Amino acid sequence: MRIIYPVYGLPLENLIMGVLVTRLQILPVLFCFILTVSYAQKEEQKKLPVQLTGSIGFNYDYYSFYQENYSSFRPRFPENLLRLNAQMSINFGKHFSIPISVNVTNQEVLYNLPSVPDESPLDYIQNPANNLSINPKYKWAQGFFGTQTPQYTPLTTGDIPMFGLGMEINPGSFILSAAFGTSQRAIEPDISLNIPGAYEQSITMARIGVGKLEGSKFTVNVVRVRDHINSVTIDPIGIEPIEGITVSPYAEFKLFKKLQIRTETAGSIFTSDLFNNGTIDEDYVTAVEDVITINASSTADFAHNSRIDWKGDKFQIGGEVQYIGPGFLPVGYRFVERDILDYKVNTGMKLFKDKLNLTGSFGIRTNNLNNTKLSSSERVISNVNVFAQVTESFSLNVNYSNFGFNNDANILNQRIELINNSITVSPSYTIKGEKYLHLISGNVALNSFEQFDVVSNAFAKAENSTYSLNYNISFLQIPLNIGLQSIYLENQLPTGDFNMLNYGLTASYKLLDKKLTPSIGFNYAHVDVPGFTTDNRSNFNLKLGYKLTKKLQCKLRYRYTNFSYGNSRPGGFLGQNRVQFSIQQRF
Repeated sequence: MRIIYPVYGLPLENLIMGVLVTRLQILPVLFCFILTVSYAQKEEQKKLPVQLTGSIGFNYDYYSFYQENYSSFRPRFPENLLRLNAQMSINFGKHFSIPISVNVTNQEVLYNLPSVPDESPLDYIQNPANNLSINPKYKWAQGFFGTQTPQYTPLTTGDIPMFGLGMEINPGSFILSAAFGTSQRAIEPDISLNIPGAYEQSITMARIGVGKLEGSKFTVNVVRVRDHINSVTIDPIGIEPIEGITVSPYAEFKLFKKLQIRTETAGSIFTSDLFNNGTIDEDYVTAVEDVITINASSTADFAHNSRIDWKGDKFQIGGEVQYIGPGFLPVGYRFVERDILDYKVNTGMKLFKDKLNLTGSFGIRTNNLNNTKLSSSERVISNVNVFAQVTESFSLNVNYSNFGFNNDANILNQRIELINNSITVSPSYTIKGEKYLHLISGNVALNSFEQFDVVSNAFAKAENSTYSLNYNISFLQIPLNIGLQSIYLENQLPTGDFNMLNYGLTASYKLLDKKLTPSIGFNYAHVDVPGFTTDNRSNFNLKLGYKLTKKLQCKLRYRYTNFSYGNSRPGGFLGQNRVQFSIQQRF
């Protein structure tokens, strides 16, 4: 039986396909429809206990470029981009609400290629570039439909977006959560387009326990991920299908209002190649071989994380210890460094009537505990931030951070190891008079980045220094603001050094009872590379913002960027135009 749409006389399935295929046209129509419904709802909400909150916005971007002697240039933006963003909640009385999140575009895929694979309407909905979710909630129960990123614990799941279904209930002290969906769409490989392909991947998760979701609790968490080997007709290039499961008990509770403790121990069984025909003789095989695929590529291991924090009004301190075994994998995270032991201390204090704020963390990471790599290392991971309000007009912020990362790969071309050190000093001075407000701020950022280069089989070092100075003046008797900026950037890279000096001017004014805000900006920069003449770049910005009502406003922006190259690209020239329009309604 075919369902006929009564107005247009079209079969319903044809109408749905038409709407999805012509998404370039449907986005502004959908925006106007929701906007109309919101105004109608305002008239009716006095009679009915229904309230609409949130905002909805429509954006249009146009991009074009022209070049001379730069035929290899690839566009940096789509030529026409439409976006619809809505973060709304329909509230029925005190206890029932339907949060709705809509972020959709007319783009088919996220990557920029000469051509793109065919995409079905369902693929478009599941595309990570889009975000569609409806999450109805009634008191202690909530459902999840569409794009979600469930976050359970640090060792199970927390950063993998999925498209599917989920639920979460917390009546009294009982906790039950579950979710199922697709975390990776199937992509057929195409060597001619440099597309390696991917298997469709599904993820299933659940937790059960006692306590409160946003407070003290004890839960048992289970997460399972699996690649579907029959989801593609040709196996992806250089990618093996995987399957894994992670289980953990997790406890989090507060003592004496200021002391918080959390602890988790997780175990995982992970199969890195479902096509592996080898067998493995381990005790855990008979216990889980009915749950996931076990072969010679399977590993089992555990991890542990414990943290304690004491937070007072003026002083806070905490500590954390973490061990991750070489064979452990939290399947609900994209990547984690393994075979490590971390010790970390966090602290913070406020002194001199909160005019001096100190925060910091210090940790030591030891890797290769089980000799899974050729060498071991011990790294210091630290971060210190100092903010001082020296006087009423002068403040100073200083930040230092040290971070290191590596994996446990023995194969040279798969090795990842890097160390980053950075320090930033940012002073600010304010002068306020009867007619003017002057703000002078500066920034000095020194960064050192060292990374292992698998080609040269040695570490490559890059250093970056940035110096900036900003001056802004606000006229207190008229709505005029003027800003001046200057930036000097010096990069020392293994591939070559370069320096950049940039100057900028911005100005804004408010007209028509401050409803119209035009602003203008101009930047000029020149880039020097040793052995070449100077490259020049100029940038012109024009913005217009207009408040139609207190909650409805639109913005128009035009940006022109001009690049003229020295003998690094003889006769090279590039001009780019970008127009952006947006309209947003708050409820």
